[in-house]
Amino acid sequence: MEFKQAHRLANLHVSGTRGVFGKCAELAAQGIPVTALTLGQPDFDTPQYIIDACKKALDEGKTRYTDGSGIQELKEAVCQKLEKENGLHYTPSEISVTTGVAQGMFVALLSTLNPGDEVLVPDPVYLTYSEIPNIAGAVIKKYDLLEENDYQVDVDQIRSLITDKTKMLVIVSPSNPTGGVLSRASLEAIAAIAREHDLLVLSDEIYDRFVYDDEQELVSIASLPGMKERSIVLNGFSKSMAMTGWRLGYIAAPENMIEPMNRLSFYMTAGATTFVQYAGVAGLLEEDGSIERMRQEFKRRRDYLVEEINKMQHFSCKKPEGAFYIFMNIKKSGMTADEFCAYAIDKYRLATIPGTAFGRNGEGYVRLSYASSMEVLQKAISILHQIDQEL
Repeated sequence: MEFKQAHRLANLHVSGTRGVFGKCAELAAQGIPVTALTLGQPDFDTPQYIIDACKKALDEGKTRYTDGSGIQELKEAVCQKLEKENGLHYTPSEISVTTGVAQGMFVALLSTLNPGDEVLVPDPVYLTYSEIPNIAGAVIKKYDLLEENDYQVDVDQIRSLITDKTKMLVIVSPSNPTGGVLSRASLEAIAAIAREHDLLVLSDEIYDRFVYDDEQELVSIASLPGMKERSIVLNGFSKSMAMTGWRLGYIAAPENMIEPMNRLSFYMTAGATTFVQYAGVAGLLEEDGSIERMRQEFKRRRDYLVEEINKMQHFSCKKPEGAFYIFMNIKKSGMTADEFCAYAIDKYRLATIPGTAFGRNGEGYVRLSYASSMEVLQKAISILHQIDQEL
């Protein structure tokens, strides 16, 4: 029979990273090694105390269904984390546990957006935010985050995009792909706009534990006056605890928002994996210094890359304040982002992500992940120096 996909998928685009990962897989199948700075995945193992907690849960038979919104112990632990680290006061009834932040994005956006609603999304941004609203029938409007503005918001531009159909504004801080962190001034300006126009704000804070400089303040927009009631905060365990494959995240929002999200989430997954949730409790309450050790190592890698890249004639980068990505400016090379990535992998077996995978403002940039060993990063820098000298 002829298969026809659902109409709602017509505007769901293939990821701009697909070509890079496909090429890497093709080379790997041929036994050709690739220096890859592509994955947003810590190269560290999940801390042992988290693994032990998971084993204990399995040994104790914690393998049955739980409440669809998550086990009480985990929701309480999340509340403690948010209070202590982010200055946010939530109760367990305002927390929804999800199978990773990706599912949290779907739940949050599909629970709040109706066909025709407008949502303001940063550009560049992690590509999911440019796609999920399409499934809800919403209209995506992009606001710029530019290197020359230190990846801070242009308040006048945001105001110019708002209409009577605008319902939500999305922020991601620290940012994938730029590593930028929104300043308190930027967040206060966004908060003022949200209050003035009665907007929801979805704040993705998955990288909040990876901010590197003591002088860099990390503010959750939900902590600002009048913002908790209109904020949806997403966070999880994948990045900070090296748990990408465990699939565990959470949403924090007022109870009147969480209730419909829980209903939708239940029909999607019936709840996050039970024993993984107990591992998450340990991750939050029994921290053994692993997160700080990862943070310090990422900082060391970041500083190395920034110093080396900014020695080059054709490449440069702004020092990222958070996450674990460099958004390298390649405009002086004369190549587009796609051309550079193709050249680097075809000739030097160096895999990078074109900035255009994250939006139109990514043209002239490539994303480098430093969630790889220093040995891999040093090899990548050696290759970049060779390319720089060739140009």
